[in-house]
Amino acid sequence: MKRIVMSLYLVLFFASCFESGSEKEKKEENKQTLFLTTLYLVRESGNCIKTDTTLPTNNQFCSRRPLGVCSVNQLVLTQNELNVMFNEMRTIQNRTSDCLESILQSGILVLKATTASEIENIKSKYTFRVVDSCELEGFQLSNEKRLANFSEIQWLESVRGKIAKAAKNITNNGFLPQGNRDRANSCLNLEFKDWEKDLTQGNLENNILVEITRP
Repeated sequence: MKRIVMSLYLVLFFASCFESGSEKEKKEENKQTLFLTTLYLVRESGNCIKTDTTLPTNNQFCSRRPLGVCSVNQLVLTQNELNVMFNEMRTIQNRTSDCLESILQSGILVLKATTASEIENIKSKYTFRVVDSCELEGFQLSNEKRLANFSEIQWLESVRGKIAKAAKNITNNGFLPQGNRDRANSCLNLEFKDWEKDLTQGNLENNILVEITRP
């Protein structure tokens, strides 16, 4: 009996230890999750003012870029980023042949990685400051216009955004041959979703802006 009681005691003791350890581990996981969530929210908060120090007036530009990217890095293109862009471009070209002319007009093929000296020039030319919102800093838009949110900025500056913008420009250019315009329109309809086409059109019409200056 004594042996049984001792065995039960040991089982309960080890079960208690296991439970405490599990609860402690869970508590640490919750703390880590809370920390990472808070860090993410902080990095995604605020708007960004970019100042061009070479301009005497109208030199401040505000966008919905958050704290996490409100720095010189938004103007820098690395070789790895460029490689990813070229791969995505080739994927679109292989999937939708009618997008070839739009790709050529998009400017993607002439992009180059930013050099160390170019980065230093950018640093000397621009300063960056995080603010609560562009509006609170005196940047205002008329009712029919709005600033693109950060997700929209990322898309507009992506490979898909650049190709869609080129395709829209070709389609809307009445001076180009009808065949060119038809292929660009086919590219838009085959490759891009409705929201992508709407965002592109809004940006081209200056109704959805990546950044604004003070009036």
